Amino acid sequence: MNKDIIGVFVLHSLILCLIYYILWDQQIEAKLKIGLCLALTISSTLVAAQSLETRKELNTFHGRLTILILVFQDVLALLLLLFFSISEVNHKTLYLFLIPVFLPFMKLVLTRISGSDELVLIAALVIALLLGMTVFKTLGLTGELGALVMGVLFSGHKTAEKLSNKIWSLREVLLLGFFISLGMEINFDPGIIKSCLLLLGLLFIKAIVLFFLLLVFKLRAYTSFLIAVSLSTFSEFTLIIVTTWHDVGWINEDTFSLIVIAVCLSFIIGAILNKFAHQIFIPLEEFLKKFERKTYHPDEEPHTCGEATIMILGMGRVGAAIFENLSNKKFKVVGFDADMDLVIQHRKIGKRVTFADAEDPSFWSQLRFGKLEAIILALPEFSGQNWCTLQARKNGFSGKIIIPARSQGDPSVLKASGADNIYDTYQSAGLGITEMLANDKKVDTAD
Repeated sequence: MNKDIIGVFVLHSLILCLIYYILWDQQIEAKLKIGLCLALTISSTLVAAQSLETRKELNTFHGRLTILILVFQDVLALLLLLFFSISEVNHKTLYLFLIPVFLPFMKLVLTRISGSDELVLIAALVIALLLGMTVFKTLGLTGELGALVMGVLFSGHKTAEKLSNKIWSLREVLLLGFFISLGMEINFDPGIIKSCLLLLGLLFIKAIVLFFLLLVFKLRAYTSFLIAVSLSTFSEFTLIIVTTWHDVGWINEDTFSLIVIAVCLSFIIGAILNKFAHQIFIPLEEFLKKFERKTYHPDEEPHTCGEATIMILGMGRVGAAIFENLSNKKFKVVGFDADMDLVIQHRKIGKRVTFADAEDPSFWSQLRFGKLEAIILALPEFSGQNWCTLQARKNGFSGKIIIPARSQGDPSVLKASGADNIYDTYQSAGLGITEMLANDKKVDTAD
C-alpha cells in the first residue's frame, strides 16, 4: 500500500503543479512560480490531524493513509525550503555536519532530565529555537528548516513524546503570535480578496484530482472521499515559505498577502468540511460509487460476517469484554473496529476481529448479514449508535440490536430508530459490583 500511496502523492503533486501553473495568473519569476505551485499542493497537517483526532479516526484505514500522504508532503516542503535556501549557503554551512557528532551527547542530556517536566520544556525550546532556528540561520540556512531538521533528528528518542506534548501545550500561543505577525504585514485590498477567492477555487480541483487518483489505485469512493476532504486545505508550510521569500524580497507585498489570506481561509473551509465529512458523503454516495474500480484494494473492509451469529461493532474495553464473555459461552462472534491497531492486537490473541468503519454507508449497504441474529453496537458516541441502528434496519436486518449506552443521549431515540435493548454501561458496572459484594457476603454468612 505504501508504494501505491507514493505513486498517488507524486502524481497528485505533479498534476496539481501543472494545473496551478496554467490557471494561476501570477507575474513572478518562473522558478518561484513553480515553487509556489508545488507549495500549494501541500495540505495542512494541523487541520487534518486535529480533525481526524476529534473524530477518533487517526488509526482508521483512511486516517492512516491521510497521515502517510501528509508525511510525504512534509518531505516535499522540507525539500522546497532546502532548495530555495541554497543561494544563502556558504562555507560556514559545512559546520552543520558536526551536528551528528554532538547528537548522542544531546540525547544523553535529554535522558538525564526526562524526569523533570520543567527541564524537558526548557530543553524542547532550546532544541527548537537555539540549535534549530538560530544555528541554521547563522550558518546560511533558514531557521524554519533548522527547527524542522532538529525535530526529525530527535523524533526517535524515548523522550520525543514528552517533548512533543510540552511543545504542543505552547502551540496555541505560538500559532496566535505567528498569525498576528502575518496579519500585521498583509495588505487587504479588494483586488487581492477577489484573486484570493479564485485561488481558493483551486482547492476544489485539488480534492477532485486526489479523489480520482485514489480510485485508480482501487480504493473505494468512501475512503477516497474522506482522504480528499481531509487534505482539502493549503499548508502552514506554505506560510513559512512565502514569509521567508517575502523577507528576502523574492515576492512582492500583493503576492504575499494573497497567499497568506488564501491559506488562512482554507483552514476555515477545511475545518468545516472535515466536521461534516460523513454527512456530506451520504447524499453523494450513489453518484461517487459509479467511479469505483470493479475490484477493491485488499486492505479495504470486508462485507461478510461468515458463520457468525453475533456481530460486535466497536472492540474497545466494553466491546472486548462482551466478545470475551460470548466466546466463552461458545457463541459464534465476529468483531469489527475502525482502529487498525486495535484490530491487530485482538487478532494476535486469536480473536476473530477485522477492520470496518461503522460510519461508512457502503459498509451497511453491502454487508451480507448471513446468519446474524444480533448486532451489538459498543460504539462510544450516541450519534454513531443511532446512525448505525438506522442503517442496519434500513438495509434489512431484522434481528436484535443491542446497545450498551454510556449515559449520553436519549434512549427513546435509539428505541425509535430500531434498537431492541439498551443498557447503561456505567449502571451495569455498578450493579455488577453490588452483586459481587452481595455474593461475597452470602459466602461469609454461610461460613
